[in-house]
Amino acid sequence: MSTKHTLWQARWDLDQMANLATHDSGLRVRLEDGQGVAENADEIALTLAPVHGDHNAKAMVQRLVREGAQLLIDPFSRGWRGGS
Repeated sequence: MSTKHTLWQARWDLDQMANLATHDSGLRVRLEDGQGVAENADEIALTLAPVHGDHNAKAMVQRLVREGAQLLIDPFSRGWRGGS
């Protein structure tokens, strides 16, 4: 059974040499001390808010930061295989 998050990994571009995961929304995530840190979380939340609402946009960004960090820590943990 698939969910709305099926193949979420395909929406990410990883540059492990630069320690950077970029989501197709434009969110850029880096690892700092093993934790995901978004470079542009506020900017992305503002772009998501008109469609999803302020509260939901912030929660979405937090989820995306966790996804990006997970892929930087272990890119193959959830089946990520690179670009489409």
